Amino acid sequence: MKFIHRVFLPIFLVSAAFFFCLDLTGLRQVSAYAMENNPDVWTIEASRALETNPQDAKAYFNRGTAYYGKEDYEAAIKDLSMSITLEPKAPDAYYNRGLSYRRQHKIDEAISDFTMAIQLYSGQPAYYFERCNALIVKNDFDGAVADCSEAIRLSPQEPEAYFLRGLAYMLKGNLDEALADSFKALQISPDYRDAKRLIFETLLKKESVSQRAHSAAPHKSVLEHKGVGIINESLT
Repeated sequence: MKFIHRVFLPIFLVSAAFFFCLDLTGLRQVSAYAMENNPDVWTIEASRALETNPQDAKAYFNRGTAYYGKEDYEAAIKDLSMSITLEPKAPDAYYNRGLSYRRQHKIDEAISDFTMAIQLYSGQPAYYFERCNALIVKNDFDGAVADCSEAIRLSPQEPEAYFLRGLAYMLKGNLDEALADSFKALQISPDYRDAKRLIFETLLKKESVSQRAHSAAPHKSVLEHKGVGIINESLT
């Protein structure tokens, strides 16, 4: 499975709350199709199916996933909740609802849904990846590392998993591990821009730590000031 993603790495990593902008949709079967193609078609088709059978859990799932693709997260949560009520043992419904909660910045609800998805099916790396992402927002870096490690075990050639684990390591202060994961992500995907940026930020942080160890009055180096300027320019 290839993760579908969009990553924005904020300047000079300060608060874990800033990192809650990674959009993964590692959805399977019809949900992946709805994300990648026209979600309006799925909305119409699922609505027709529900007119025929208002207890159709799959139709609610399909329409809820299509609403997510249309960025109507409230409607997505409503339909996916109905799908879960009718079929409470479908892990993808919890996962998709968790994605919708995440986009609404309802982190606790998202973590709860990702956890339920994992309990129902522990073999899907995207479930662990997304929970890792949410745990970073909660400053639970140990939990985030554990989840991304499991995602890597299940799918060892996904650069996004190494990147996100590297981010969690950096926020923990484990800078060598952060660099190792960032370089691994680049090894798998040489054009992975965000991994390059994470390497740069981690090196700046290592320099800052080294300076503090040699000075009673910590200060930003010329390199660090220039680095922040470079990143600011790249985001404008």
